[in-house]
Amino acid sequence: MVIVYARGMNNKYSVYEPNLNTLTAKLTRLNAKLARINVAPITWKQVGHHDEPHPSIENAVVRYIDLEVEGVIPSENGWSFIATIVHTDDGNIIRCVPGYEVPVEYRDRPTWCDHCKTNRVRRDTYIVRHTDGRIMQVGSSCLAEFIGTKNPNGLTRASEILLNAFDVCDAAQKREWLGGSNDLHTYRIDLDTYLGYVSAVVLKMGRYITRKQARENAEREGMDPRSAQSTSDIAQSAMRSHSPQYPGVYEVTPEAEKLATEAREWVLRKYSPPIIDVDGASEAAIMGSIMTSMKAANTSLSEFEHNLLACARAEAIEPRLCGIAAFIVEAYRRNQPRPQAAQLDKAGLPRIFAMFTSANSHLKHPAIRLADDAGNHLTLSLAGAASKNAGFIYVKGAKGTDSYFGKISPEGRFFPVSTCPKTVEPHLLAFASDPTGVATKYGRLTGNCCFCGRKLTDERSTAMGYGPVCADHFGLDWGKAHTDLAAPAPAPVTETAVVAA
Repeated sequence: MVIVYARGMNNKYSVYEPNLNTLTAKLTRLNAKLARINVAPITWKQVGHHDEPHPSIENAVVRYIDLEVEGVIPSENGWSFIATIVHTDDGNIIRCVPGYEVPVEYRDRPTWCDHCKTNRVRRDTYIVRHTDGRIMQVGSSCLAEFIGTKNPNGLTRASEILLNAFDVCDAAQKREWLGGSNDLHTYRIDLDTYLGYVSAVVLKMGRYITRKQARENAEREGMDPRSAQSTSDIAQSAMRSHSPQYPGVYEVTPEAEKLATEAREWVLRKYSPPIIDVDGASEAAIMGSIMTSMKAANTSLSEFEHNLLACARAEAIEPRLCGIAAFIVEAYRRNQPRPQAAQLDKAGLPRIFAMFTSANSHLKHPAIRLADDAGNHLTLSLAGAASKNAGFIYVKGAKGTDSYFGKISPEGRFFPVSTCPKTVEPHLLAFASDPTGVATKYGRLTGNCCFCGRKLTDERSTAMGYGPVCADHFGLDWGKAHTDLAAPAPAPVTETAVVAA
């Protein structure tokens, strides 16, 4: 059969992303069938994508791939196939090729054939259109004589394959695949929203925790490493649990939004290919250079830097890329000037380290808890021997809050993070000057020992603010009540130094 190709069938589809590979596989198989009857193949190309809100996961989006699919309608002797009418007991079902619309009178027309002028039992009839505009309804057994071809089945077969192709494309737009289950586990997260939560977590905790660091911290504290949460994990949890009616622990404040925006812009500026020198360059060359910088790969980057840039360029990311994307914020923070480090009172600070040294021989994880009248709480703990900050004292918020304020070096320098409250340094200075007095004050304010955290029940322990066992562990006197509960004046800041990253 010699087939003349008439106008093409062209349609645009928004394909649910998880269905794309299955769709292309099905179209490839249909092309193999078209090749066997010498019909031009179906072609398709991606022309973009767009995201829509996930129906059940807050702050998540579902990606759709914008696809253009084209097939060629076979034609012979001026006649081309435009629709199949499937006759059922409940009415006619019209399967029309894209780009055509069957006249409304065929919607309830019986199994009539315009060629043989008979109305008999037929499962299907075909609507064909001539180049002169005539539209006819013909039964399958009359197609050969009506069109004047020896092999009408080739025409109807090719048309059915094309209709199947477009049916498959229609199904691929849905979140349910043909014969499959509803797959709503594949989704993306809006990058700006996610970076806002990452920034909120970092600002509240005062630090960025990688997955490796989270596992190491969990192992050091005797916890299951699988339960450890990195900054990325916490941000994802905060984003999913956020509700306007019930604000979460990590709120995206204007400060967090500003940090997220600045971090993303910084990565784009730093790692994108350089823009052409504007001096003497034409406007077209400058615009071309800008577009190249926005999309092209930068071969001078490391693999990790390349991944950061790729994430920063994305509108939305898959959940598995959240760990890389979260580091956009930390990469920016690490490249900002560090705050000044305050020099603590060297006369008092060695006593603090001596207390931890003494307690470390008795306790696995010694800690000191502090509090003031305003309700500000601190927790001091010694970095482990395997830590990169071994020998330092970590300064954090109340136990269980994950707030990190900085660290104290053995030389007497306090390294605060950018979000460290202003009350922290005076509190540390006070404890460095008079650890016994501040420990006593904590016990009387909270009713608990500042060292072990247990409730004080003994009268003398209540008077001291801590018990005899803890006093022995931390090298303090016990038994003589501290009568002056006024907080001692902070020791003067004798030196200020800028500490490099």
